[in-house]
Amino acid sequence: MAMLSTKSNSGVSSPPVGSPGRTVMSQPRGERLKCRSKLKICTWNVKTMSKEGKIENAIQEMKRMHIEIMGISEMRWPNSGEMQVENHKIYYSGKNDGVHEYGVGVIVSPTVAKCVTNFTPVSERIMLLQIQASPINISILQVYAPTADKEEEEVVELYQEINKIIEKIPKHEILIVMGDFNAKIGAVNRTQYIGAHGLGNRNDRGDLLEKFAEDSDLVVTNTFFQLPPRRLYTWISPQDKPGRIIKNQIDYILVNRRFRNSFTSVKTYPGADLESDHVPLVGVFRVKLKKVHRKIPKSYDMRLLKDPNMKMDVQAMLNEQVSNSVKDEMDDEQKVRKIGEIVQTLKEKHLKTDRSNKKKSWMTEEILNMMEERRKAKQDPERYKTIKIAIRRKIREAKENEATERCEEIEALQKKHDSYNVHRKVKELTGGFKRRQQGNLTDLDGNIILDKQSKIRIWKEYLETLFEDQRNNSFGMEEANDGPEILQQEVQLAITQLKEGKAAGPDDIQAEFLKLFDDETITLITKMFNNIYDSGRIPAEWLKSEFIALPKKPGAKKCEEYRTISLMSHLLKLFLKIIHKRIYKLCESQISPNQFGFINAVGTREALFSIQVLIQRCRDVNCDVYACLIDYEKAFDRVKHDKMIQILKEAGINDKDLRIIGNLYWNQSANLRVEGDHTENVRIMRGVRQGCVLSPLIFNLYSERIFSEALHEMEKGILLNGYRLNNIRYADDTIVFADNLEDLQALMNKITHESKQ
Repeated sequence: MAMLSTKSNSGVSSPPVGSPGRTVMSQPRGERLKCRSKLKICTWNVKTMSKEGKIENAIQEMKRMHIEIMGISEMRWPNSGEMQVENHKIYYSGKNDGVHEYGVGVIVSPTVAKCVTNFTPVSERIMLLQIQASPINISILQVYAPTADKEEEEVVELYQEINKIIEKIPKHEILIVMGDFNAKIGAVNRTQYIGAHGLGNRNDRGDLLEKFAEDSDLVVTNTFFQLPPRRLYTWISPQDKPGRIIKNQIDYILVNRRFRNSFTSVKTYPGADLESDHVPLVGVFRVKLKKVHRKIPKSYDMRLLKDPNMKMDVQAMLNEQVSNSVKDEMDDEQKVRKIGEIVQTLKEKHLKTDRSNKKKSWMTEEILNMMEERRKAKQDPERYKTIKIAIRRKIREAKENEATERCEEIEALQKKHDSYNVHRKVKELTGGFKRRQQGNLTDLDGNIILDKQSKIRIWKEYLETLFEDQRNNSFGMEEANDGPEILQQEVQLAITQLKEGKAAGPDDIQAEFLKLFDDETITLITKMFNNIYDSGRIPAEWLKSEFIALPKKPGAKKCEEYRTISLMSHLLKLFLKIIHKRIYKLCESQISPNQFGFINAVGTREALFSIQVLIQRCRDVNCDVYACLIDYEKAFDRVKHDKMIQILKEAGINDKDLRIIGNLYWNQSANLRVEGDHTENVRIMRGVRQGCVLSPLIFNLYSERIFSEALHEMEKGILLNGYRLNNIRYADDTIVFADNLEDLQALMNKITHESKQ
């Protein structure tokens, strides 16, 4: 909670900020926020965080100086995201091209990490971290401005970009903008934005910073405190000799003018060390943080079922409870719900894991102690250099020892044939689990969205636009007599084919539990499946899906640049596997040999080999080849349901299977997970179901119809043994061939026309 107090009416002027005694600030009458605690905030240009041991050194310095929030300039980590080291949370924003250059970050203590509400990586020079406090929230912008060798236009663009973010932050919230501004404000006459206790002479960048502060109603806090020069300079020129050292003040902490007095102290700590020519600028801020109550998903370790005793116990309890609780008089909806409740109870009791387990770090206490010795030797350059070299050698040794230990662990796991943990350990060793990537979300005008509710709204509108279509209001197939009964053997076979280690759907039932069903439970499941199959009525839980958005590339900003992954019920997958098994041969027989996607025994290698052989043969006989590659935009999401059902019907799918597919598609809905919350359910009115075992078959039949109608009676393409080859496909990725440009254009015109129908 920030401290604000009304100005005294005694006529005595208040002392300047930073001087002994009470500091006051004029505020509207009646506005008073009481202080309950102090928070140390720091900004520091560390030159790089890419060196091994640098992040652990930074956290050690945070602990020593009791800093809760440390802003980092020149992070030099590529992309953007978050990670955790020693319970400290690290948020970072870098270049999206993978280059280790520029970059900003913020390291927060475990206490502050619980209060973070939003992280927005804006660019490699700006990031925003929002923290929940009482009664006013805090927004922190960490900045790294261009150096003096860059054009002034870059600096102007930076401030414009910062202003765009500031405009989206509520005016009543506490705003802190801090970082390396590469600007010298200097010792100037005091204004309401700049204090009189700056250092040195002003330069042109200093004028730009002052203008930015005035336009944004921010005060430069470290110019308001009268302190000795060693507590003011933030940078030491590395190019000067010991006898001619230049020190400048180029790092600053800015805050809204109305909250200026919340900073009781802002000064540098020249005794801190992180192998940088900058020193940390630390501010003491009066505030009360407020813990954010997050919905933390529960964690269960399905691998515990690999233990024979655990598996036997859970299996016995599962089948006993299903036998006792799932009654014949229940409808299918109630049975599905009851099975879910039983599974959830067993997971809570036997498979729940502790998320607080720490991963062993390679960093040793010896190295940390040597870093502390190096810090104390800052005034002795020779000793400092000697210790620095020794630290690097120790770090190399520690990393080599860690790599050796992990390789030995992987070898031991391979001997046990534990492929799951082998894969996990390899990912840990190569850094695959180190950092969680994060992108932004922008609106249609390209403005970054900060608040969660706006993100939820944007995602909901995107899903509605993506899946909206004109189709019949109902599927309209009530009667269906054609279709054989589902056998218990079919259910048993489908269970054995379920893949383990997959995320659960909305019903929260993992495939591992379905594999624990005994004969009696499988009989019950078979009966339930037949009820659904004969009636065509699908349980509501099966009609719901949950989307998770994953960036397709680093720095994704638009909804279109995210890949939506669908999570669906494993019980439904089991049911649909049976239907898939029945219709697969019928569907595959109607797919042309030009299609290599989702077909047994062929794949991308065979498709590429076929193209290579075709081109080689054409070269041998001196035949021209003209090719056009087609990349359909969101092909799987553009399938029209009316046309799909018509194609399946003409393919000879029996009535009961067709009715199940139709009801599944006509009544489905989905939501999308956004930062722990969800959008409202959206009706899916076009596209094949993601994650559904039937979708590849359906899509192949659908695309086959498009190409068969488009290329029917078109004798164009490459002539091979009396046969005209004009296309090769892998799912929706298509390459079209012809022996002259005119024929290729004619083929493309026809395919384009049919694809739009």
